[in-house]
Amino acid sequence: MNPKALIVCLLLGGGCAASPPPRDPRAEWMEKIRPLRPSWGRKEVHDFLEALRGPAPHLDGGGFQADRGPTTYFDLYTLDETFALYVAWKDLEARNGIRSTEIVAFPDLRNRIDPDLYEAVAAIHRSPSPQRGLQFSPLRMVRAVNALQPLGKEKALKALRAYERLARELSVEQRRKYLVEEDRILPIVHLLFEGKGRRLPGFLLGAGDVAPPPGGAWPLFPIVLVQDVPFMMVSGYVLNGVPQGAADHLRLDLGPVRADPLAPRVPALEAADELTQSDAWASLRLGPGNEGRKRWMIRRQALDAVSSVFRLRPEESSNDCCVDPTETQWRAAVARAGSSGLIWSPELQDFILGR
Repeated sequence: MNPKALIVCLLLGGGCAASPPPRDPRAEWMEKIRPLRPSWGRKEVHDFLEALRGPAPHLDGGGFQADRGPTTYFDLYTLDETFALYVAWKDLEARNGIRSTEIVAFPDLRNRIDPDLYEAVAAIHRSPSPQRGLQFSPLRMVRAVNALQPLGKEKALKALRAYERLARELSVEQRRKYLVEEDRILPIVHLLFEGKGRRLPGFLLGAGDVAPPPGGAWPLFPIVLVQDVPFMMVSGYVLNGVPQGAADHLRLDLGPVRADPLAPRVPALEAADELTQSDAWASLRLGPGNEGRKRWMIRRQALDAVSSVFRLRPEESSNDCCVDPTETQWRAAVARAGSSGLIWSPELQDFILGR
């Protein structure tokens, strides 16, 4: 090498050396899951994923038929913010092991979406589904609404319609594999548009496990917005008949897009307390035992919203569903969260420790 060129390379800190190949996250995950064995069942796969990446949330599972063919039984596990592991089993109980595995990600569907709308449609896909109330994430709900709000009504509606059309045009297997659910549109519609003097109907998906309080105290029900923190009141629906399609909600008189993005004004734990201590909450017609379960559901949503910077300590959790945390443990957690200086960051679209 020319001495002068050598000096330039040295001054650039090795910039003349060959650059490392670009990172391929999908290939990395494929390598990480290579030890999966075809003979494994659900427990072995679950334990393997927990050892690989920590708690491995189970995104979906069940069975479906495509074109009147045999039933495919599957499970879907999240790997990170982008990728998931799709496992197809040989039979219902997975006793005969794995039929196939696949690393999947929503960007696989990019070529089906208008490039000008892709980021907005992806934000819709990351939003929580009203069909999965126990997994509802206030944080992902806020982020989806705030991703669409600056687009204005026309482009926001185009993105919502594009997601509904994507869900309609995908095959049954693709919808399950990528967890594309048109009902994700419904909570966004309730929170994104604010027509004066109008009240949208509830999600016409069936009978929910709780009815709205009398008097119209929660006009966005089954979403309840407290200090700009959204909560989902219904954990699931029992369907009798055909549900109203998401496209029907987009034909309503929605009014203008909300003037300002959602900006939680208090930590999510305080918002949960405000909700569960309200007169509207007290007027709910909840059966024996259901009040405690519903309060637990709201508190879990609040904890999910702040999970990037605040988690329960072992002494603040009883690890017992529907009484976890206990009232004493919850009060301790709320006090600790309040003293930690939790605030909302519009730049990060997340709760942060402000002091």
